[in-house]
Amino acid sequence: MTPNGHSEEPKRSVYDTCDPHYLRTLREAAGMDMFVLARTACLSVAQVRQLESDDSDSLFYSESIKRQAYKRLLMILGAEPPSVEIPEELRDAAKVADAHLTTLDQIVAMSEQPPMNHSAFDAVHAGLAKLREHKQATAALLLLVAAVTLFVLHGPQSVVEATSELAAASPTPKVSAVAVSVEPPSVTTASVPVAAVAAASASVAAASALVAASPTAPSKTMGACTHSNEAMPQLSPFVAQKEGRYVYLVSAANAEVCVVDGNKQATLLQLKAGENRSVYGVSPWQVSSASLQKVQIFFQGGRVSLPDATVSRVQLVEMTVAR
Repeated sequence: MTPNGHSEEPKRSVYDTCDPHYLRTLREAAGMDMFVLARTACLSVAQVRQLESDDSDSLFYSESIKRQAYKRLLMILGAEPPSVEIPEELRDAAKVADAHLTTLDQIVAMSEQPPMNHSAFDAVHAGLAKLREHKQATAALLLLVAAVTLFVLHGPQSVVEATSELAAASPTPKVSAVAVSVEPPSVTTASVPVAAVAAASASVAAASALVAASPTAPSKTMGACTHSNEAMPQLSPFVAQKEGRYVYLVSAANAEVCVVDGNKQATLLQLKAGENRSVYGVSPWQVSSASLQKVQIFFQGGRVSLPDATVSRVQLVEMTVAR
């Protein structure tokens, strides 16, 4: 019986029932040898023979794999693909569109809900992190608020004195407090808060300008960054791997480092914590800093160790490169 002689129902059901007689009839009608069919479907001849017979000894790992092999043979032999029944709810286009819109509305509603898994500790931690990022702006804001409060409570003269004290205690880098003498503004204690805020802002701006413009030096100052003829420890690397044409510095904290090469060319570095710099020139080198213990010195491919904790100036002597 040829495949064309079969009714539509057997052609739809053979994909599920794995009818061996229908497969054999279909192969014979196609005029295809069993060996050719097995080679085309990447199966063994014994497996094809089992699919065309009622042999109970299974040569397949599972029934699912057997059905897949059977379907593959039907598709090679040109059998009609099985028809797919469309569910009733998918036949109406309007219902399908409404279902999609409902799903999108649910997704939007879920995305607009506030996160529920964040604790109060996480919120406080995030706020503190933002304050640390804007530390200088926060300090300036607190200084302004304190000045306004003192102006309202004690008058202009107290504001000038308190501003000087706060400026001296503020953590502004490399700026020391100076005595500020500002003529008190000729205004009386304002009864309107807006006038008080304006006067206090002017006082704070004047005090800050004087502090910033003062030519004071850091608390730990060192001499000018120049070549020195004083006696200093002479250091060399344990093993010289590179030429001594540069010095590599890594600072663990904020530090000011002076580097002078053999031609007396001086370089003053302002290193921040974790920053690294290279200075190029000729040896011998002189490296000096008030915070030299916080600076790692690398020369000729190796780290140079300081002799003791009191050294603030060393000389780097080049060694012959080991070959």
